[in-house]
Amino acid sequence: MARFMAWHVDYFKAVPSEQGRSPIVEKSESLETGDALLVFISFEKQDTQSESRILDRTYNEISSLATQLKVETIVLNPFAHLFGELAAPADAVRMLDELYEMLKKRGYDAYRLSFGMFYEIELKAKGHRLSRVSRIIA
Repeated sequence: MARFMAWHVDYFKAVPSEQGRSPIVEKSESLETGDALLVFISFEKQDTQSESRILDRTYNEISSLATQLKVETIVLNPFAHLFGELAAPADAVRMLDELYEMLKKRGYDAYRLSFGMFYEIELKAKGHRLSRVSRIIA
């Protein structure tokens, strides 16, 4: 089950600070956006058995939220701290890349933070009923 927690933010800034313990550590850069949907996301081991379906459902949930919020910018933040039995790092990176490409192809201004990195994060979250949402995608 993919899991995500999404925050609607006025602005978001991320600066790489240190590597995590993952065997995969991607090159990282700083990121700064204005109004955005910040998505803390993880994929689980069982997601690889129905990858296409999980990715489609995850995309649909994120897109639905973005449409309701009238947000064009989406930031994907790999976040292994959502519990569950995590997918292997290589599988998680592949699925994260695919979700990112789906968002880009459908016209979103999408960004993806690096896998295996910790960031110093600064943000201003909005305070409405959809400003903080979590989902489990099965």
